[in-house]
Formats: sequence, C-alpha cells, structure tokens
Amino acid sequence: MPYKSMTAIAVAGELETQSGDPGKDAIDICRRAWTSAHIKRAEDKESSAWEREKAGNKAYLEAVPALSGYKNICDFVACVNYASMTGVITHVDAAHYLANARIALSTIYHNPNLFRERKRGKPKKEKKK
Repeated sequence: MPYKSMTAIAVAGELETQSGDPGKDAIDICRRAWTSAHIKRAEDKESSAWEREKAGNKAYLEAVPALSGYKNICDFVACVNYASMTGVITHVDAAHYLANARIALSTIYHNPNLFRERKRGKPKKEKKK
C-alpha cells in the first residue's frame, strides 16, 4: 500500500473495506476521532495544516483501545498498524507500541484461566463421601 497521509484519506472519503475485517471497527473509531479533531482544529482559520494534522494524530492515539483483553489487544494492533501506514505515527513509534502489545498478549497466554470458558449458572457443589 503506498503511503498516504490521513489528510489525503479524509479528503478522499471513507475507505472501502470488507465487512467482518478484524480491527475494522476499531480503526473506524480511531479514524473518526482523527477526522473530528482535524475538522474542529480547521475551524480556527489561523491554524496551520501542521497544527490540524497534529490535533488529529493526538485524537487518533487517544481513541486507540487499551491493552486489556484479547480483542482490545488485536484492535490496538490494527489501529497502530493503520496509523503507521498512514503517517499518524512514525514506524519507530509503531515498533514501540507493538512491543507493548506483544507484552500484553504474552500475559494473556501465560494465564490459562483466561481462556477457559465459564459455564453459566451456579457452580456445582462437590459431593461428600
């Protein structure tokens, strides 16, 4: 994918994506936050393109999901990857963010209780012998 800034993407309109893409909803939330902040900053006629871009980038990163839970970690990775490809963050910053995601994911894998599905209802009582 060739490099495009978020400004160029916002001007071009929404991207075409396949429904059911992992992380699509999270990326959309982050992109909407970027667009909203960019537009809000653009209302100030004295703001420069750089200031609008920075306001959007900050809003994008604030909208990225927290590194808690498997789905959030996957969404975090999707948002950081998209941000890196579109120039919201540098590739160096993306590497640091993705290293944090790797650590968060490893904590899940090292706690097998998180993967067990809990049965609904009350726990069964053990029979006395």
